This record gives sequence, structure tokens and C-alpha cells, in this order.
Amino acid sequence: MILIFYKNGNWHLCSEKVKYIQHGEEITQYVCSEGHDWWVDFEQKWEHTEIIEFIPVEPTQEQLDRLEEINQLNIPDGFGYECSQYVEFGIFPEGFNHVLRPIQIMKQQDEQDDYLIDSDFRLSLLEMGVNINDL
Repeated sequence: MILIFYKNGNWHLCSEKVKYIQHGEEITQYVCSEGHDWWVDFEQKWEHTEIIEFIPVEPTQEQLDRLEEINQLNIPDGFGYECSQYVEFGIFPEGFNHVLRPIQIMKQQDEQDDYLIDSDFRLSLLEMGVNINDL
């Protein structure tokens, strides 16, 4: 399932999921650019499909932040799976040559900076004679 879709030059979050039965199998998937009404029309046209319910998608703040990050990079259509994995789960593609590499590098640098600041602070406390285990 893909949480996001590309439309009018930007990535957007799907606002709902549809749960339906098709050929006896229960399926849940995101309602993307096709929209809610498309699914209602689809159900009416095909007797082998029965919609059980529409489920609102409530993204976390982290997912909204990651969506903003990919939109700032102006990533074009065609990278839906990679972008969706990042927006939904925070997962980067494997390897070093991928469309999300600038975000991955920035996050790794932030983690490294936090580690160095923490290490520097701990070293300063030790030099001042403060037992960091007492903190």
C-alpha cells in the first residue's frame, strides 16, 4: 500500500483507506488520487466488489514532517514507493544513490551532531570533576 500520491507537482497524503471484498477476498488499501467517489462508482459497476467501509487516515506529525521534506526536494512522480516508505515509516531506500539521499545525509549529520554535543558535554563535566553517573 502506498500512503502518498503525486498530483499537481506535489506529493499528498491519502485521506482515507477503503476496505472491500472482491472475489471473496477482503482487501484494504489507500484511497489516493482516484478519490472516494471513484470507489463508490466502482462498487456500483462491478458486482464482485463490495465496500465494507472507508477508514479515515490520521497521519502523525512525523509523517506530515517527512511529507514536507520530500516536497521541499521537488521529487518528481515515479518515486511513489520510495517516498511512501519514507513518509509512512521513516525508511530510506537501500544504497547510496537514491532520490532521498539528501534527506538521509541531513538526518545522519543531525544524529552525529547530537552525539558530538552530548560527548563534549560529558567530557566537560568529567574535566570539572562531576561524576556523570550521579546525574
